[in-house]
Amino acid sequence: MKFSLLTLSVIVLLLVPAEAANLHGVIYNWENLEPLPKAVIIINTTPEQRFVTEDGTYSFNLSPGSYTIKAFYYREGKLELYAEENITITSNGDYVHDIILFPPLEFGVEEPNVEFPSVEGENGFPTALAVGFIAAFSIIALVIIKIRSKRAATAGREEIEEMQTGESVKIVEKELPEDLREVVEILKKEGGRMTQKELRKRLGYSEAKVSLLIADLERRGIIEKVKKGRGNIIFLKEF
Repeated sequence: MKFSLLTLSVIVLLLVPAEAANLHGVIYNWENLEPLPKAVIIINTTPEQRFVTEDGTYSFNLSPGSYTIKAFYYREGKLELYAEENITITSNGDYVHDIILFPPLEFGVEEPNVEFPSVEGENGFPTALAVGFIAAFSIIALVIIKIRSKRAATAGREEIEEMQTGESVKIVEKELPEDLREVVEILKKEGGRMTQKELRKRLGYSEAKVSLLIADLERRGIIEKVKKGRGNIIFLKEF
C-alpha cells in the first residue's frame, strides 16, 4: 500500500505543469510602424531560444525571471534594424511586449553566430563575407540616417509654413498617415489636450507605438508634449 501511494504521488507531481508565462508581441519597423516579417528574435533563456517571425509576431514560453531580448532584421545580407530590451517575468500568465526596431547606431552589435532560416528572399541569412563588410556599411548607414533626419525635420517645418492661412495654422490631415490622423482627431474631440496615458487607452495601441506616434507629431510641429509628474500631457497646437 505504501508503495502504491508513493507511486501515485509521483505521478500527480509529474502531471502538474511547471510555472510558465507566455511572452508575445509584434516586431515593428520604426519608419512606418509596420510589422516586420522574417525578423530574428533571440532571448537569453537556458538554453537560448531563437524565433524567426512569419508575419511580424513572436511568442516564447518563459519561467519567471529577468531576460534580455535581441531582435535583428536583415536586408540583402546586411543588418538593417536592431533592438535590445530587458523584460522581467514575475509570474505565469500572459505578457505582451511589442518591440520597435531601429537602425543600429552603435558599432559592435553582437550578431547571431548561427544560421537561421532565410530572412530575405532567396539570398537567405547573410554569408560570412557579407558579415565582414557590415562595419563598412554601418558607417554609410549612419551618414544616410543623419541626412534623412535633417531633411525630415526641414520638410516638417516647410509643411507647417505652407499650411498657414490667416492667423491660424490648418493641418492638412489627408496628407498625414491614418494613425497620426487618428491621434489628431482624438485630441480635437478632447479640446486639444489630454494625458498620454488616456490617449493610449483611447487608441488601443501599445505604449511603444503611441510614444513613436507622439514623437512623429512633435517633429511635424502639430503637438507639444509637456512633462507633468510621472506622465505627459499632450497639447494640440492651435490650427
